Amino acid sequence: MTDSVEPEAGSVPGQSCDLTCVSCGARVYLGDPICASCGRSLCPRCGVSVDESVERCPRCGLELAFVCPGCGMELFAGAEICPDCGLVFARRCSACGEPLFCAPDRCPHCGQAVTHHKRASARSLSQRVETSLVRWVICPICGARVLPSKGFCLECGTRLCPRCHLVLLPEESVCPRCEFEWGAACPFCHAAIAPGMPECPACGRPLCPGCGAAVGENDALCSACGAELTLLCSECGGEVRPSDSRCPHCGATFDAADIPHPAVPSLG
Repeated sequence: MTDSVEPEAGSVPGQSCDLTCVSCGARVYLGDPICASCGRSLCPRCGVSVDESVERCPRCGLELAFVCPGCGMELFAGAEICPDCGLVFARRCSACGEPLFCAPDRCPHCGQAVTHHKRASARSLSQRVETSLVRWVICPICGARVLPSKGFCLECGTRLCPRCHLVLLPEESVCPRCEFEWGAACPFCHAAIAPGMPECPACGRPLCPGCGAAVGENDALCSACGAELTLLCSECGGEVRPSDSRCPHCGATFDAADIPHPAVPSLG
């Protein structure tokens, strides 16, 4: 079964082009392998609904599966990144601008060689501090230690997926590997932020991790949702109490009257 809407010539993956899902009527986007509303499989090139057992799109002829050139894993034609080896597939020809699918070596429209880039990912590191086992990830850009839940490197500002630790591009609001969604926006700079983040990864302003509202550095309560706020260690970002003279996560020491410096709120 196919829908009756033809996409515009040269349509860009990720744009809707007024296509609708034949199963539920929701708007669908070129490049998406499934309808986000009902889960129906789609051809990423023309948006037509397809059965999972079909190897080639009945409308445009696109092969609906391909083998990752980096590791050999079989993927759907709309895949943007290989979840196994982290290879990111070019979705648009740099020479002619036409959309690309299935990780070709050369653009099928103009013959230009196509390069697919491997996306960096942070590696995990566990360290015992006193009686606690602290889990870190190592930033692949600058080598700094980062708490996984932080979502960005304090040293160089690199965004990292809190779930799978893939390096994220500034414009990405959904992790292309694990689909972790950064659904809120910073009230100061409007950058995408993940639920639970104590500060904006773009501008560094403190936020309520409960609702994402702006809060003051020394606020005890969020004025928007009433969440109780505590302090985070300025060295590692771990939660500390006002009475602590030493961070229980990284061992950093600080004066009790100056905990932490600067103060950053998080959920208590």
